[in-house]
Amino acid sequence: MPAVPEWSPEAHLAFMEANGIEKSILSRTTPSTGVSTDKCENQRLARESNNYAMNLTSSNPSKFGYFACLPLPDIQASLDEIEYVFSSPTPADGVILLSNNGGYYLGDPYLRPILDTLNHHGAIVFVHPVSLYPRSYNMTCYSPDECYPTSAPLASVYPAPILEYFFDIARSFTDLLLSGTARRFPNIRWIVTHCGGSLPSVIDRLELFVDYFGAHFQDFRHGGKVGSEDIERAIKEQFWFDLAGNPVPNLVDALLKFSSKERLLFGSDTPWTPFEAAGKLVGQVEEGLREMFVLEDRDKIWRNNALKLLSR
Repeated sequence: MPAVPEWSPEAHLAFMEANGIEKSILSRTTPSTGVSTDKCENQRLARESNNYAMNLTSSNPSKFGYFACLPLPDIQASLDEIEYVFSSPTPADGVILLSNNGGYYLGDPYLRPILDTLNHHGAIVFVHPVSLYPRSYNMTCYSPDECYPTSAPLASVYPAPILEYFFDIARSFTDLLLSGTARRFPNIRWIVTHCGGSLPSVIDRLELFVDYFGAHFQDFRHGGKVGSEDIERAIKEQFWFDLAGNPVPNLVDALLKFSSKERLLFGSDTPWTPFEAAGKLVGQVEEGLREMFVLEDRDKIWRNNALKLLSR
């Protein structure tokens, strides 16, 4: 991947104006704030990032909101940050987690204190993919250029967003579902970016294993028996999916086999997707949606679904 792209409020507002976007919810994705071996530095970076987002939102609340970042994998510091951002005069609209947080996936018991607190708040949790964490190499992913090529087959050939991001988002939500973690924390509202990545292609397989392959496939991470009804309920009641990266029409079509148009949200993926390219993708998504949905449903996807989710 290239270096972290430049971003400014002014450039983002210009992008919004050019593409008919009324309000943006900002978040810090890859590489987030767990980028140092120094825990204090990660805490400082998370607090600095969240304060910046708070100030930006406070100064222009009609245009900006934010999902707060956490200094994971430090649990106590992350719990402190959750209380800080939700008790602020300009509270966060939710939090952002990565598909794996220092190698810890969403169903890992290590993250349960975090999810328990977010469940208490009835929080929105936006999840963005990241490259695999190469634990088997006893490495830390502070330098993506060094870590990514060792983390997965073909990683040295293709940039992470082409393959690994889609697989890692599916890996993490599979863990969330099969471990019973989604069921354990029913008040969390999950936003799955990139239309679920490769998750739509494996949903039937998850249900096959939990329903027909016996106890060995029914009690992962000591989370209790999970059946297809648990998977379907979580997706129906707790999951939303954004359209970043132009998943229209093929990926959306697959997703709608088990979710609904009321759970689709627009996402731009800027600035990792440069503003000019993101603007072109807005047009492509609009064209694809026009072929699939009537105007009322397109209004839901572009605006009304997000308003309903964020206003709870």
